[in-house]
Amino acid sequence: MSDDQSLRELAASADVVVFHSTVTDLGGLDELLEDSGRDWRAVEMGMGSAENREQFARLKALTGSATLPQVFIGGHFVGGLRAASARLQAEGRHRMAADWMGYLGLIPFAATAAGPWLGMAWTSDWLLAYGAVILSFIGAIHWGLAMGQRNPPPAAFYTSVIPALVAWVVLMLPVIIALPVMAAAFIAWRYGEYRFVEPTLPRWFRRLRTVLSVGAAVALAAGWLALLPFTGTA
Repeated sequence: MSDDQSLRELAASADVVVFHSTVTDLGGLDELLEDSGRDWRAVEMGMGSAENREQFARLKALTGSATLPQVFIGGHFVGGLRAASARLQAEGRHRMAADWMGYLGLIPFAATAAGPWLGMAWTSDWLLAYGAVILSFIGAIHWGLAMGQRNPPPAAFYTSVIPALVAWVVLMLPVIIALPVMAAAFIAWRYGEYRFVEPTLPRWFRRLRTVLSVGAAVALAAGWLALLPFTGTA
């Protein structure tokens, strides 16, 4: 492996990587990163050793910047402290919007799952339909992620349509069978993300995906349990 390749891998070894000197004041960037909960690391480059000076020379050639600190986010150079802080603060606003929309998306799950418990068994059809829409949506997220890559693997596009196909098939099943199958599909897809896609996703998004997947699965299972007395199986 070449030294340049090693440096690129080091720059991508965490969600945020900060290259700095021994006398660098991070200017609050470290506090911002800790508060954000992001996976980050600091790489100290003291100029007292020939090895560090050579590494710094390679870093300058890679980024075109002759000063420290230098910050990489998602393996991409974004600039110094000011540029990185502005980028992280902007992403924080995007994250808040994603959190709000994600949690609000659980409300239809909760409302339609409560219906059968209140004697409105027909809302289970709505629950199932909403689950199918959201399952398709989370598959589409990965299509979008693949589109944003320079050279996405074909498998990323193939697998991203699986949730929509599963949702379509489940909608053809009797609702008493479809609800638990749909709940299992949410958990199975989240497990698949954990096993095969997780390292490429921001840590905050991983947590959000887990909470929302569990919330959807619980609502689908609750709606199913409420229907059991009407089927004579409980």
